[in-house]
Amino acid sequence: MKKTVLFVAFFLTCFCVLAQKNKTIRVPLSADKWTFANQKVEFLQEEGKPAMKIMPGSGQVVAKNLDFSDGTIEYDIKFLTPGFASTYFRWKDANENESFYFRSDRAGNPGAVDAVQYAPHIAGVNLWDMLDHYQTNAAFSLEKWNHVKLVLSGAQMRAYVNSQEQPTLEIPRLEGNTTTGSIAFDGDVMISNLVLKPGETEGLSSIAGIDPTHHDPRYIRSWAVSQPVTTPKNVDFSADFFPKPEGSWEVISAERRGLINLTRKFGKSETRRFVWLKAKINSATAQKKRIDLGFSDEVWVYRNNQLVYTDKNLYGAPIMKEPDGRISIENTSFLLPLNKGNNELLIGVANDFYGWGIIARIEDLEGLEIQPDPTFDSRMVKLSDQILNAYAGKYIQANGMNMVIAKENNALKASGDGISTVLLYPEADNKFFIKEFDVQLEFVKDATNKVSGLVIYNNGKQVLEAKRAE
Repeated sequence: MKKTVLFVAFFLTCFCVLAQKNKTIRVPLSADKWTFANQKVEFLQEEGKPAMKIMPGSGQVVAKNLDFSDGTIEYDIKFLTPGFASTYFRWKDANENESFYFRSDRAGNPGAVDAVQYAPHIAGVNLWDMLDHYQTNAAFSLEKWNHVKLVLSGAQMRAYVNSQEQPTLEIPRLEGNTTTGSIAFDGDVMISNLVLKPGETEGLSSIAGIDPTHHDPRYIRSWAVSQPVTTPKNVDFSADFFPKPEGSWEVISAERRGLINLTRKFGKSETRRFVWLKAKINSATAQKKRIDLGFSDEVWVYRNNQLVYTDKNLYGAPIMKEPDGRISIENTSFLLPLNKGNNELLIGVANDFYGWGIIARIEDLEGLEIQPDPTFDSRMVKLSDQILNAYAGKYIQANGMNMVIAKENNALKASGDGISTVLLYPEADNKFFIKEFDVQLEFVKDATNKVSGLVIYNNGKQVLEAKRAE
């Protein structure tokens, strides 16, 4: 008898939970249930139904005391003027949320591939330019009410526009950081018949759909990444941006479609920032490989400290890449020359608009091994302060021009007449290299083991000699 009572109690509990889970919620369209800017939202009757009229410049109009995760969101929408109109879900705040939106000026245009779009907000950044594949055409009207249904289930979403059967847009992986939250709207629109059905996911799997690039090994999916630096105003690129020995590196892995998402890693910035990505490529032979590169917004590509490619993908500028200045593996391609043995691939990435990252795919892996390289430079060795200090001093070239060598942290700094200041990094007790160029410097000692001079090499050939000043 006791077991029977326990079973009945358990059954009733499960039934009540299920009933609550599948309860239909009609969200009131009244001022006391929403947060909004004064004078920017009007609550009224439209064709005999309660409606919410949102004015231009309202910002997000957010439902109060609502926490919605999985299930169905349905509503009717009427566009008052052409423009953007967004529905936000799993809304934590303006910095973290998911959004599905219309570009209502595309209404009635069957050729528009971007009539409806999906994008998350991460750390206050709209990742619109990082996810160009989450958009499509849609049949909707500017003059009439349109019905929208969003089905959310864990990592996936289906969006229906004026149809209950055929999805307009399917999102196999929701990219935001939030899993639950409120509902919000913006745009010059009217909203009516807002209904939530918690738990009603129409059989949609909660597990993310397959990444279409999952079985393609050509994508470089693991890099070492440096810490970002803020660039000086009006400085496009400088040798000062190059990694320093004291800088730290981490390994970063690609997201879906091979995307290295620097926005998710480093968040939002109000100023232009610069970061380095680094990989080591071991090549069985000297060869050239084509690299397809998607990037946002600017890149500088170095192979063994030699610049091999630089480009910009700036939205709204003539130099922006297809599609619309958004990151895509189709943005650009170039040939990467590789020496036999180890090669350092170093990519500088700058950004100050929307999302930030790269996608890199090499044409094939024939004779290649690729791995992240979280070191400053594999050639560099650590020398004692005593050894480094021994090389500091003044040196005189044959033409009478001076060169000054000074210690700076774990390296030496060279400056002088007609010489740009550069850092010299140790690769042996008496040999140093300049990271930015294929230049090496060797200190020479006399019979008493005192430093007597130095020799500079470029591409392995001696180009300059200097004697140490007494």
